[in-house]
Amino acid sequence: MNTQQIVTTKSGVQKIGKPVSPELPRVKDPNMNLRDRLNDILLMEKQNLSNYQTGINEMINDDLRQLLIDNRNRLQGIQVRFFEELFNLGEYQADLASPAQIADSADVFTGYKTQLPLKQ
Repeated sequence: MNTQQIVTTKSGVQKIGKPVSPELPRVKDPNMNLRDRLNDILLMEKQNLSNYQTGINEMINDDLRQLLIDNRNRLQGIQVRFFEELFNLGEYQADLASPAQIADSADVFTGYKTQLPLKQ
């Protein structure tokens, strides 16, 4: 996944991502298309990962817990591949952040660490 590529929207906003692929339809219609299928699979994999994590957290037997961890890790790799495919097709883009915006966000989350019950 190349996150160094920049696209400019019609309104002039620069984003990290790729232009929308001609493989994806420009206009949404009632038919199931490639974008719909990939997004549906991505959502299903996200739900499966959440369910695996709950099972891991509540598993009593260590051998079964390890099996679930191994399966979850494989599933996570699959989920990442679907996300990367959608990113490469131009479905997902992210706003560019200036160094000042990144520093501001880091300061906010650093402040949150003081609210945690366990000191790092």
